[in-house]
Amino acid sequence: MSLGFGLGLQYSRLSGGGGGFGYNANYQAVIDYANSESLTLPNSTIQNLQNDFAISIKPFFSKFKELHFWSGEAGKSGFKSIDWARLNKADYYNSPTFLERGVKGNGTSSYVDLLFNANTETTIDSLTFGFYTPNAIVIGESPSAFMGGTDSSNNGIFFNKKTNGESAFSVNSTISNSNAKISQGLFSISSDGTNAKLRQGATTLGTETITMRKVTNSVFLLCRNSNGTPFQFITDTISISFIADELTVTELGILETAIETFLNAI
Repeated sequence: MSLGFGLGLQYSRLSGGGGGFGYNANYQAVIDYANSESLTLPNSTIQNLQNDFAISIKPFFSKFKELHFWSGEAGKSGFKSIDWARLNKADYYNSPTFLERGVKGNGTSSYVDLLFNANTETTIDSLTFGFYTPNAIVIGESPSAFMGGTDSSNNGIFFNKKTNGESAFSVNSTISNSNAKISQGLFSISSDGTNAKLRQGATTLGTETITMRKVTNSVFLLCRNSNGTPFQFITDTISISFIADELTVTELGILETAIETFLNAI
């Protein structure tokens, strides 16, 4: 036990912990941005663990168009608002709760606007949208965990594609694992412009053909978005959220392991 702990601590420090060793460049940029915005930083233990997360995903970090790390110390809502990919801040509405394991909705009014404008994206055809939830969710039941948005009757994750210069959200996320409760974990939808694959971690749960929905610009978290209007709010907790150029199943597996390593350590 003591040997494993010692090795783990040494790895954390050498790979970017405090004490003058320096952080991974991607994580250091987050810290620098937080300081420039006068945001309260997480404690040094959380910083070291988040830095190790950044190192784990370094080989494909450049794919991320949006990456919010919602877990860490309870509170710290300012720091958790930072988009690690774009180095800007999400907007909060009606006071979502910030827990160690993520941001939590209230089921009635609270949500996050990720300020991701789909109409400005030029590589929208091939994206992966996703989030990690530390608690069990049920895909297809109301309310389920949400990311994305459109005027749609479906629950869960939505994604968008670029068609004729317009951004449209799409897809049924009512695919479930034998119509049973899906355990907590990393959930994502990957689009190739024609089809969508719903995955839990690196495992494909189902594939659906993309269908057009109302045009909308914003991606919301913790609720659905009907052309800019939030509705059908959730009470789920989300640990990370991301939008990326299409991630491979190997990269999704690495991402899932990295966030679970973090959550198990806090």
